[in-house]
Amino acid sequence: MEKYKTLIYKFLLLAGIIFCFNFIYTKFFFEKDLQKHSPIINSIRKVTDEKNEIIYLGESSNTTFREDDVDKRSISDMISDYYPSRKFGNINKEASHAGIYYTFLEAIPENSNVKTVIVTLNLRSFDASWIYSDLETALQKSLVLIKDHPPLFNRLMLSFKGYDIKSDAEREVQFKKSWTESKLTFEHPFPYDNVTDWDFAMAEKGILNEDGSKNSEATVLACHYIKTYAFQIDTIQNPRIKDFDNIVALAKKRNWNLVFNLMAENIDKAESLVGNELVSFIKQNRDLLVSRYSKKGVTIVDNLTLIGNDEFVDQNWTTEHYSEFGRRLIAKNVSDSLKKFYPKDYKDYVSANKKISSFYNDCEGEIVWGQMQTLTDEIAYSGKMSSKTGQKQDYSISLDYSIRNLPDSLKSISISFQKFQREINNDAKIVIQISGSRFKYQWNGFIVNDIAKSLNKWEEVKLNFPLPDDFYNASVIKIYVFNPTNLLMYVDDMKVDFEK
Repeated sequence: MEKYKTLIYKFLLLAGIIFCFNFIYTKFFFEKDLQKHSPIINSIRKVTDEKNEIIYLGESSNTTFREDDVDKRSISDMISDYYPSRKFGNINKEASHAGIYYTFLEAIPENSNVKTVIVTLNLRSFDASWIYSDLETALQKSLVLIKDHPPLFNRLMLSFKGYDIKSDAEREVQFKKSWTESKLTFEHPFPYDNVTDWDFAMAEKGILNEDGSKNSEATVLACHYIKTYAFQIDTIQNPRIKDFDNIVALAKKRNWNLVFNLMAENIDKAESLVGNELVSFIKQNRDLLVSRYSKKGVTIVDNLTLIGNDEFVDQNWTTEHYSEFGRRLIAKNVSDSLKKFYPKDYKDYVSANKKISSFYNDCEGEIVWGQMQTLTDEIAYSGKMSSKTGQKQDYSISLDYSIRNLPDSLKSISISFQKFQREINNDAKIVIQISGSRFKYQWNGFIVNDIAKSLNKWEEVKLNFPLPDDFYNASVIKIYVFNPTNLLMYVDDMKVDFEK
């Protein structure tokens, strides 16, 4: 009996020591380690601290924009436009997948204000090359300290590398093995039963130019499409299924409304490069996911075929990166799905399909154009900020826009803005720059002081410019003030109207 008492005392003493060490570590060292190894904790805390009710979890598809986008905001920001009375937040980390999202969601305190969770569902994340990505070790390492365990235990796991850690070579072996061993089932006779064989055949045959020669660049891209999309989701073996199932279970436990935002893929390019067989795999996987999670009570936003080839930012790789027009389409789809939860709060912010011809930037930072680093609070016409040019900061805020996203039959541009200068500057110009592969480059500069030359006060500058007859052969138009001098000129409240 005495022996058992001694063991109990030793156990209690050990437990007490561990408790004390955990307390000391948590109070004095844990926060520093969090900021060093898991800075994503700040985004998770922000969601809670700002009492956000709706949160969006995403990766690079949420935040990537195209240079000629006028509105460079994220998809999640665009969704929030439709519900101005509701508080929106987002947790965003590049290369994330459902397993990462689950850990983020689990780290949100149970007493938070969160009521609705929108989770990015990226079809590519079910593919072997993403499951065994060389980014996975870094991602898993970043999660260790925020997992639902005592902080000291998490720190020990981090120190002793108690997470999924493999070399790039080891992960390459894994996904190449999957490409060979995972059999593809076709509805009709097809010469290849796995990714490796199909990829090899495409590389050998190639994509041909009109003269019959092999187009090396297109062939490489076609092979990549095969390796990325030629898979059939196994609901028993594929780890992403378990990850999304865990998210569903957590949402039910927390009583959250759950939305899966299935991202658009470049179906046009997949079909043109590889053919209908590959497209059928993509759609089969979409159908499986929509069916599976709809039955579990999840709201599925199906954007798979929503966006055409021209609206994909990356034309030489497989990504879910979209132009402003594409992001607006997805945001509108998601906002429509939220009506079931917030029917009285929906506001028709802007038609996602509408082509815009009028643009305005008050330089307050909420509307993102090019050259936003020029904003300053030194002086302003309205609000608190303006765009500062001169003294090696040659360009003002810049409207960079894709011409294909403008309405048809435009004839001219009307430009106006407020400017402030303390000295006469005859070198600062309003620039209208038009470019494209099927268009002869134009750079049109108009001296600002030829239009308005007042000193030490704000003065409106107005310019009307007729568009060239072959305007629609061009790709991008840029409008800005160019001031390559040491004389300062401030620009505010810039408005650009394209007119018929």
